[in-house]
Amino acid sequence: MILRGLEVEQVRRFGDAVRLTGLGPGINLLGAPNEFGKSTLLAALRAVFLLAHGSKAGPVAALQPYGGRGAPRIAVDFTLDGCDWRLEKRFMQRAFARLEGGSERLDGDAAEARLHDLLGVEAGRRGTEAMGLLNALWVTQGHSLVQPDFSDPARATIRSCLEADLDAMTGGDAAGRVLSRVDADLAVLVDKRDNPRGRFRAAKEGEQEAAAELARLDGRRQALEDDLSAMADLRRRLAHEDDADRREKERADLAEAGRVRDRLRDYDARYRTARAVRDHAAAQLVAVRQDLAARAAWESDLAIGVARIAELDAALGAAQAAQDAAAAAHAGRLEAVQVADAARRAAREALDRAAGRVERARLTHERREAAAALDRLEQAAQAVTRARAELDACAIDDARMGTIRKAERALDAARAAGRAQATTLDVALADGARGRLMLDGQALEDGRIVVTDNAVLRIEGIGTITIAPASHGRDALRAELVRAEEGLRRALEAAGCVDVAGAEAALAVRRRTELVFQAAQTVLGGLLAAAGQVPATATEAARQRLADLDVRIARIGEAEADGAAGDPLELLDAAREAMQVAEDAYEAAHRALLAPDGTMRRAADELARLRAEAQVARDGVAQLARDLEAARAVEADDALSARLAASLDAAGMAEQALLRIEETRPDGTEALADAAILRLERTIQDGHARLAALRQEMAAREARIRAAEGDGLDERIAAQERLRAAHAAEDAACEREVAILKCLRDAVAAAERAATERYLAPLARAVQPALSALFPRAVATVEPDFSISALSRRIDEPFATLSDGTREQIAVLARLGLADLMRARGRPAMLVLDDALTYADSGRLDRMFDILTEASGRMQILILTCRTELFTGLGARRLAVEPVGGQDRSAG
Repeated sequence: MILRGLEVEQVRRFGDAVRLTGLGPGINLLGAPNEFGKSTLLAALRAVFLLAHGSKAGPVAALQPYGGRGAPRIAVDFTLDGCDWRLEKRFMQRAFARLEGGSERLDGDAAEARLHDLLGVEAGRRGTEAMGLLNALWVTQGHSLVQPDFSDPARATIRSCLEADLDAMTGGDAAGRVLSRVDADLAVLVDKRDNPRGRFRAAKEGEQEAAAELARLDGRRQALEDDLSAMADLRRRLAHEDDADRREKERADLAEAGRVRDRLRDYDARYRTARAVRDHAAAQLVAVRQDLAARAAWESDLAIGVARIAELDAALGAAQAAQDAAAAAHAGRLEAVQVADAARRAAREALDRAAGRVERARLTHERREAAAALDRLEQAAQAVTRARAELDACAIDDARMGTIRKAERALDAARAAGRAQATTLDVALADGARGRLMLDGQALEDGRIVVTDNAVLRIEGIGTITIAPASHGRDALRAELVRAEEGLRRALEAAGCVDVAGAEAALAVRRRTELVFQAAQTVLGGLLAAAGQVPATATEAARQRLADLDVRIARIGEAEADGAAGDPLELLDAAREAMQVAEDAYEAAHRALLAPDGTMRRAADELARLRAEAQVARDGVAQLARDLEAARAVEADDALSARLAASLDAAGMAEQALLRIEETRPDGTEALADAAILRLERTIQDGHARLAALRQEMAAREARIRAAEGDGLDERIAAQERLRAAHAAEDAACEREVAILKCLRDAVAAAERAATERYLAPLARAVQPALSALFPRAVATVEPDFSISALSRRIDEPFATLSDGTREQIAVLARLGLADLMRARGRPAMLVLDDALTYADSGRLDRMFDILTEASGRMQILILTCRTELFTGLGARRLAVEPVGGQDRSAG
């Protein structure tokens, strides 16, 4: 089977019709980026071959264009068994199917049935794909990692072949009866999960119950022996716990621990009191020392403040003198600046007058140019107006002339049609015969006469001849001639012309007028381009410009009526020089003013700073004096000294008392004493509890021993051992019977497996060469469902445990084997891989390329990929997707 072309329209992303071109035998490669539509093309290929055209189920609806409804149309050209076929289907709206090939053309369900017969597939149910081995060879994106899943018809074929081989090996119906009897006997002893049932289960459960009871009795006997052994140990421990001397010593130790804790608590109370007295005396001493230090600091700060006030008073006098000198210098320089400023203003007025005279001259020149521009604009506008009037006066234009020429051609055509059926008379008069030959009452002259209507030729002295031209369509031709003459007349009247020549002359006059109008418009457009306005606006703007210039000239004239005579530019230069001199003088006076001003400001700032600082110093000295006086009023200096001596004595005595108390510190700590008391109390309490527990445990064990001795344990144990042996014998018998039945069943199963392996041998032989090329010395295990379950290299490796790349490569090889098997049985086979071999390393990929190249000599292979660079070494035929022309593609 060779695919030669695929055309899709209104399929998912392909709205307009496109065609997959370049297809041929061997390996075909379509390399394109993601979202190009490669998977859509494969879906279209599966749909046209495997989906019914009348279905509207999910797989068909999924073919509709993105973002709207549509009618997917798919056409495919292919060659099968040397015959060329074309298959076309449209789905959803106005659905149809058409199959053409050889001498056949089938439509609708007949085309579907013939297609299924060609491909060897069975129709699917409820809109699903047709079922057959061909589905497994067209691998969609993401399914190259898994092996093909066969439909029920394929599995039924496999089962029928296996059953036929098994009958041949086992004797047919006899093997079936044996298997039935084996299964029935096994069903009595085991269930479908191979679990015991019936008497087999009863034997196992009885043995387990006897063993459990025997274990329970053995446990009771062991417990009795444990109780007897434990009683001796309990008596020894009870004698130890019930010792009166040991309990008396524990109570004496607890009393001594209480006395130690009391001594420690008394010492802690005395020590805390002495330390508090010492801390209080130390705090009093610190307070006295702080008061003495504060009073000394106040006296030192007061002396420093008084000295600082004296220094500031001297600095204030010097600063006042400097400020007075700076003020006098500043007054002189300020007067010089005022004089220079008056001279500068006078120079500025003179410069303004000179500039006014220059501006008047410039405006006068600008007015002359504006007046000339206004004249040119008015003349150009008048020329355009005149040309437009002359153009409007022309009654004819190209459209009317075209109508006249068309009417003239129609008249010529009508006349030519009339002449084609007219009768032609060639007249040659003899000497003296002029005036004797009359046609419809008019004398004829030498020459050719065309007669288009019935006419009477009279020959003087001889008679008359009636001429009747051919009458076929003559009335229609005459009517057409009249219509053509009337049309030409109306066209000439509309143009105001008498004939066609006059119309041509009038058109020539119009074209000359148009040239003159265009030239005038060009001149006017050039004048308006700078202004960017229409003629009326531009003219008004020019006139307004003249009026504005007149007003500005008049103003300057009024201001400079008394101006000096001379060249305005020379006067302006002289005024500028005078202005520069005045500016320089002003700048010099101003610079001279700035330096004294800075000195005066600095003197004023320094004077203000000294005054403020002196005031702050005086306020600080006064505050210090008040604070010192207030402190002495509260406590005199002598009293403060006496308080210091008393605080020193009190602190010394408190420290000595604390040292004496520390010398009497007992050993240990209160926490350790508490812990010793707690430990001894718990020891006494635990001794009482242990004594009570030991007595209770001894009583319990004595009761169990008496009960066990009277229960007959040995006799009961012997009886349970006999019961367990009986159940074990029954269990062994059932195990042997089940083993015999399973052995018989396994023998039949072995025969079945041999038949299966013989049936699968063609597929194994088809897959093995390619598998050996990719995995040297490897052998594949093929299951009855045509899947490869394991790969045997050094060890058996289940298919599910292999890497993604290896599983993908094996899945491709399995499909190649299936394709060869289908070809051997005369079935159509073609392999399609969508984004496959993406997990292969470079070495494996090259070997897969060699395998595919070898297989392409037997079948067509189509590869769709978004990784074109990986497949450059494949040497495949490159495919392209091209738009289809606009021919009609609808069904008949």
